Amino acid sequence: MHRFRSLHLSIEHAVKQWRWIARLKRTKQIRDHWLWIHQTDQATPVRSATKRCLLDFRRISCDGEQGRRFHALVSLLARGGYQVVMVPRLPFLQTGDRAFKASALNVAEPLTDDLAARRFDLCLTDRGTDHPLADRTVQVVTSTRRPVSPRDLAVPYSFYPLIWDNHEDDRFAEYRQRDRVWRLFFGGHCSKASYQRIRKYRRMQPVDRYTTIRQLTDWYGDRTRNIRSDQMLDRCLSQRHDGFVMIDNAQYRSDATRWLELLSSADFFVAAPGCDYPLSHNVIESIAVGTIPLLEYDSLLTPPLTDGVNCIAYRGRDGLCEAIERLDAMSADAIATMRGEVIRYYEDHLSPNAFCQRLESASVNRVHLFSYLTPAAKAA
Repeated sequence: MHRFRSLHLSIEHAVKQWRWIARLKRTKQIRDHWLWIHQTDQATPVRSATKRCLLDFRRISCDGEQGRRFHALVSLLARGGYQVVMVPRLPFLQTGDRAFKASALNVAEPLTDDLAARRFDLCLTDRGTDHPLADRTVQVVTSTRRPVSPRDLAVPYSFYPLIWDNHEDDRFAEYRQRDRVWRLFFGGHCSKASYQRIRKYRRMQPVDRYTTIRQLTDWYGDRTRNIRSDQMLDRCLSQRHDGFVMIDNAQYRSDATRWLELLSSADFFVAAPGCDYPLSHNVIESIAVGTIPLLEYDSLLTPPLTDGVNCIAYRGRDGLCEAIERLDAMSADAIATMRGEVIRYYEDHLSPNAFCQRLESASVNRVHLFSYLTPAAKAA
């Protein structure tokens, strides 16, 4: 059964990769629109860059979910001080109209004769050969079947792309200094239909999001605040609450620009699993603003989080109950110490500067785009 499924996925990926030929006209329109954006100064302004990175991709497996992994890679490079330039390959650009990928392409400039006149410090490519325009070439791999090797650099799982696009990362210092008025917070979708099982990554099966949230609301009982309106939200933000504050997006959704404000209003965040993979982008967002994650998939981050140091980890429904008891009993000083370690973890392992510094190390010979899906990540 496993071999049959692997064969099916290989065929599916091959068909998706080569269908640009059947869609040649549309693919050329996507490429030409990208070129036009940069020729007419419609592109996203980027910060001043001191280094230059060339991207030379052919395979759309570098996209990730709706282009999110490609977006994360471009954002990390651009925020880490690189001018990002891309070779206009039609096989890769066939999906360039997807929202997240299109946003990343607004940052990555097309390679022109003028840009090629000066050598690049670095080239990232999905081929195994050195690029003639770069001083150093590093291969990008997307395989999820083999463990990450010691010389592979894992691309950090990153924020929801709009966090980057709206330059919310410029406000991290402000968010980290906010007064924390809630003890435990959850925000997001948690419907039974969508969040009662992990669909794609089946090596690890944590307690699903729907069950996790139900268990927390049962545990806290009348100490649960379920926010259902802007008025309720503003009221909750104005007072201390030592129970559980939650927002179910099926009932209410705050303005997206307030998401990090809400995250940074809490000491702890329930980083419940996603619907496709256990790892969810909101755990990265909580870590970035210094909110301590409560989670079951601590081993999936690179390097793994450490229970009691930069997260509260648990295993199973009984473990969740024990974790809540620990969390409720923590002193303000202990929470402040953990918050500092959470911020340190982001700066040392998830930030653009940390990623680019490791990328520039001579010990790195490959960049792994999906390390959190590899076999080595299955350990609980």
